[in-house]
Amino acid sequence: MNQFIKKKVTNVLEGYPKVFFCHVPKCGGVSLSDAIYQSLYPKVFKASRFVGSIDLKGSKICNEILDIDMMLAREAQLINFLHYKNQVYVTGHCRARPEVTQQFHKNWNFITILREPNKRFVSEYIYNRFKQSSWVKSESEISAYLTSEKAKLSCTTYARFFSHFNDPEEILANKDEAASSAIENLKRFSSVGILEDLESWKTKFNKSFDTRITISSKNTTPNSEEANKIYNDPNIMECIDELNDVDQIIYEAVKKW
Repeated sequence: MNQFIKKKVTNVLEGYPKVFFCHVPKCGGVSLSDAIYQSLYPKVFKASRFVGSIDLKGSKICNEILDIDMMLAREAQLINFLHYKNQVYVTGHCRARPEVTQQFHKNWNFITILREPNKRFVSEYIYNRFKQSSWVKSESEISAYLTSEKAKLSCTTYARFFSHFNDPEEILANKDEAASSAIENLKRFSSVGILEDLESWKTKFNKSFDTRITISSKNTTPNSEEANKIYNDPNIMECIDELNDVDQIIYEAVKKW
């Protein structure tokens, strides 16, 4: 009887696409993740083991106990999800390095959305500066932040998430290789869009998955006034633009698609 039930469950699950939504920070991912799920799967799956989310706090505990890089811990969790036969949906702040997409892209639909890098950079800074949570909260003013290690992490986000480099220093020392590696990797994705033109992405997504996706707005900036101050300061914006040059190359390539 158990084998019969397992087979029935497997047959049902095979009727749904397998999707990993790579949630790049501050690219509208909370709304998009919910929208993708609701457009493709029944509500009953939500509380099942067939749907997974990368555990950010768990990766922090791995770092504290085992001295493992938090992103590496998330990648290990992602691979476990992708390897599990009955998994249909995974989402989270986790890089999708070329080795992973190469291994799993034939059975899984890798999906992500990118945002204009300067806007993403400012949004991440403002969010971490003024949010209530203590998780990766930043106390630095923008001028000090721009020379910090956190800024290096932020300005290499797309390169770190999608190229074969993980370390910001290596990315900044090998900008062309990092950008080309990320771009080639993103070509394996089933669906890649930009936040500034979600309508075009929605049209292609709906056609690819024969559905009708509806996207709401969540997780908005906690201090839009401070964000506008940064946008209106030409010296600060020039510095941010220089920092983001690798991610800008990746974004522009995706934008042309």
